[in-house]
Amino acid sequence: MDELILVRHGYAHCNRQGIIAGPERAGLTEHGRAQADALGGRLAIEGGVTAIHSSTTRRAVQTASILADTLGLPVQARPDLRVPDPGAAEGLPWALARARWATDPANPIRPYPPDAEPWPEYLTRAGRELTDIIDNHPGGRVVVIGHAETVTAAYCVLLGVSDLGRLKLATDHGARCIWRPVQEWDGVAVPARRWALVSHNDVSHLPPALVTHPIASSDP
Repeated sequence: MDELILVRHGYAHCNRQGIIAGPERAGLTEHGRAQADALGGRLAIEGGVTAIHSSTTRRAVQTASILADTLGLPVQARPDLRVPDPGAAEGLPWALARARWATDPANPIRPYPPDAEPWPEYLTRAGRELTDIIDNHPGGRVVVIGHAETVTAAYCVLLGVSDLGRLKLATDHGARCIWRPVQEWDGVAVPARRWALVSHNDVSHLPPALVTHPIASSDP
């Protein structure tokens, strides 16, 4: 792999409404579609994209479809990149869900009904899916469309850590984060492949009117 490009889906109806939305709910707004279209145009100009992988959550699928149409590539569905399963919190406003249930001990922004997916379990299954993508692309620029949570899971994989601790990542809708594998100097031995973070939360492809700053949200 020459480059891993992590993309957060475009602005969705659930983001505008402030509700918790699982895999089947809440597609993109027109604003979100315009964000995806702008990113697809930038990637087409840059060239070199060889594969597109996507979460199977509706808003990510729609974002991936727009990029795929622009780039002329198929989308490879990755079910384990879907958002964390919200359980009984599905469809509720974030504030109401947080008032009704305690938060996940491993993630203070996520309400934690008894049937919700624990944050460590989400990181494990998303991390496993991301590792498979990385291991099976020897070259090219590979695009992965997901969620703010996907970005967190990917950073855990690439940094070789179980979680990001107190670090809160800001990832805007339609933004991309770019990583490249490090080419070590001859004779330098390392225990595992190392990565260079080229850019985080890159929205340079978006006109100012299309940029959102959801730092206080958890994605969904």
